[in-house]
Amino acid sequence: MKRFIVFIIFIALAVFFQSTTLYDKISIKDVAPDFVLIIVCIAAFLTGPTTGQVLGFLTGFVVDILSGGLLGLFAFTYTIMGYGIGLVGQRVYGKNALITITLLFAVTIAKAAILSMLAAIFLKPGYFGYFLGGRVFLEAVMNGLLSPVLFLIITRIQKRVAD
Repeated sequence: MKRFIVFIIFIALAVFFQSTTLYDKISIKDVAPDFVLIIVCIAAFLTGPTTGQVLGFLTGFVVDILSGGLLGLFAFTYTIMGYGIGLVGQRVYGKNALITITLLFAVTIAKAAILSMLAAIFLKPGYFGYFLGGRVFLEAVMNGLLSPVLFLIITRIQKRVAD
């Protein structure tokens, strides 16, 4: 139970940070890393698909409420991402911080593809704005590079809480 509280605290901090004006200052070419996605994926990778999809749904729902956009868009996307990374985490031997680089890169591109498809269906036909101008690839690289740092921080805090 204590390890889930660590994830909830980190997710709450990430959601709060992404909704502040300080978050806009760390962007490169108007692209910023998705800290919420990184933490949800790390939580799913460490705990499994069930916890990953529950955390993904709840976090996505909060992001949907705060963004004011189409309700359920991020909830659906983060649920799929949490479940998928949880399955990968069960199959991979050894929880290594370097594995998260590849996983977060792939998950960020998958997130952009899912959001583009849902936006094309529900909002604007033919919309694939997430892939324009190389924005998704820059975000994927940023998420991939930040993931090992956050992975190490979260796992060390979890070990201290467990002791």
